[in-house]
Amino acid sequence: MASYGSYEWWSEVIELDRLKDLVDRFAAAMHVGAVIATTDGTALTIPSNFCAFCRRLRSHPEGRCGCERSDAWGGEHALDVGGPLVYRCHCGLIDMASPLIIEGRLVGTLLCGQVLLRPYTEEEVRKEIVPLWPCDATEIDDWVQDFLALPVVDETTVLNAMNLLNVMASHVVELCERHLIESKLLHRTMELVKAQRDKETLERNLKMAQLKALQNQLNPHFMFNTLNIMSRMAMFEGAPQTQELTIQFADYLRYILRRQSRDELVPLSSELECLKQYLSIQKVRFSDRFSYVLDVEPEALSCKIPFLILQPIVENAVVHGIEPSLRPGVVLLRGKICEGRLEISVEDNGVGCLPEKIKEGLGISHVKERLKLHYGNDASFRIWSKPDVGTKVGICIPCKED
Repeated sequence: MASYGSYEWWSEVIELDRLKDLVDRFAAAMHVGAVIATTDGTALTIPSNFCAFCRRLRSHPEGRCGCERSDAWGGEHALDVGGPLVYRCHCGLIDMASPLIIEGRLVGTLLCGQVLLRPYTEEEVRKEIVPLWPCDATEIDDWVQDFLALPVVDETTVLNAMNLLNVMASHVVELCERHLIESKLLHRTMELVKAQRDKETLERNLKMAQLKALQNQLNPHFMFNTLNIMSRMAMFEGAPQTQELTIQFADYLRYILRRQSRDELVPLSSELECLKQYLSIQKVRFSDRFSYVLDVEPEALSCKIPFLILQPIVENAVVHGIEPSLRPGVVLLRGKICEGRLEISVEDNGVGCLPEKIKEGLGISHVKERLKLHYGNDASFRIWSKPDVGTKVGICIPCKED
């Protein structure tokens, strides 16, 4: 906020047109000139009901500067006495000043007056008052006539005016304080909104960073194992399967590398294509000892899921379920929409184990963390497993489409 009592400060605190309207009505009711000045004496409102003498005086550059110094002096000394002050201005007129004090500080002055306490003769004016004026000799006559036309009031009228001036000043202060409180409340509210927005942005950025970190930690063993398989097959056969395996692996890598730096949510159909490449490679590895089934309802294919969220589950089924088993292995993935939610299950007929043991795996724990980061408590993750029977993993998340 601008410095206390400056024109800019007043402009921020209250509508100046509203102040001018108040001063106009006060001046008209009291039949006096009135103005609100800043702490340095600058007129904050357009002078109201000013007499001809004061209008002439303020039209003169030197006279206006003198008026501003006089108004500033009146405000400072009214502050010293703690209330309205009657004083003679630099040009011989009677003025009244009431300090405008907000939060214990002088922010301006409400001034009125431009009257005389007794009538003056023209001779007295030329002898005692004219030397105070910044006018040329050619203008003196006009200035003298304007001065002689000033209203003459008694002390009772001045005292009554001071009381009303004090009431008016209190009203102005009350308006300003109310506006200040409203402004501070609005400012505080905006700060809180901004802080909340910044917090949400930070949390969102943290969430994205965590997701990136989790993705970057995905077990790279599969990639290296596949490369080893490819090299061995290339050595011992002559080798159409090697070519097919290479193509499938290239497609798999292309999908991962392309998506990893883009959207965090991808259509289920895209993830299934990636899984087909992965499972086809594993089928080459295990030959007739392994098969898979993808049973997904067509309406579920457009649902969006976190990128690469299913691959660790399927990989866990192959590596920890099918591979150690002596019997032919099958991985079954099902997907459907139920009451606006996407339900996916991955089931194998492998060796099975205790569910607690599965939860300890790095890939599965990453899946759970990513689901929580994306959906909070609106996602469910369950594991069913029995030794020598197999394992089933279920995911249920809100169905989001393009």
